[in-house]
Amino acid sequence: LASFAVHVPSGLQARNSLAAKPPMGWMSWELFRCDVNCSVDNQKCISEWLYQSQADAMVADGYLKAGYSGIHIDDCWMHQNPGRDNTTGELFPNSDRFPSGMKALGDFFHERGVGFGLYSAESPATCAGFPASAGHEFQDAMTFANWGVDYMKMDGCGDQAYYEKGYHVMGSALEASGRPITYSCSWPAYIGDNESTKPFGEFIMDGCNLWRNWNDIDCSWNSLSSIIDHWG
Repeated sequence: LASFAVHVPSGLQARNSLAAKPPMGWMSWELFRCDVNCSVDNQKCISEWLYQSQADAMVADGYLKAGYSGIHIDDCWMHQNPGRDNTTGELFPNSDRFPSGMKALGDFFHERGVGFGLYSAESPATCAGFPASAGHEFQDAMTFANWGVDYMKMDGCGDQAYYEKGYHVMGSALEASGRPITYSCSWPAYIGDNESTKPFGEFIMDGCNLWRNWNDIDCSWNSLSSIIDHWG
């Protein structure tokens, strides 16, 4: 049993009551990363079929009843070249891998009582090189809200000088979208390994409901133990 603590200045309050308890669910990045080759098996690549099958399995196998309530679509869902709609400027999904669109996929989740998690980044491009949200925060927040997104993972990848502004703007944009969207900020993971120097109070004021602090987890004991050692 291990316990971890970080210093958060007293007197700070979250902007909302979302994620009062740690969210639990399934996130694709740990296993599938950015596998966009659907020619072999479209349920083992970043596609609507993968996420539909995982949502059905979450319900059928009892995970939803146990409290694992969300499916999270990570990087590589976006269309590339163009990265945004030429008329509206909105992000849109790869039409070969998400032919039904994101609103329909979100509806699929919600019909089963499963939350809809999605990914973007506070940088010009995502970690895998897909279009991201820097400079488009309010537009993207409204797009995500219109799709029915419940949980937003906002990564970094490439523009650390913008993070202090960008994460704050996206927090305000999500709040203004009219939909309660849990805001997961990856900002802390990109500003060093010394947890005692990170501005956790600033993350709260920027609207972050939770945040990632260190390396991605892989499907191995070495990965898990390295994270435990970092915090221990």
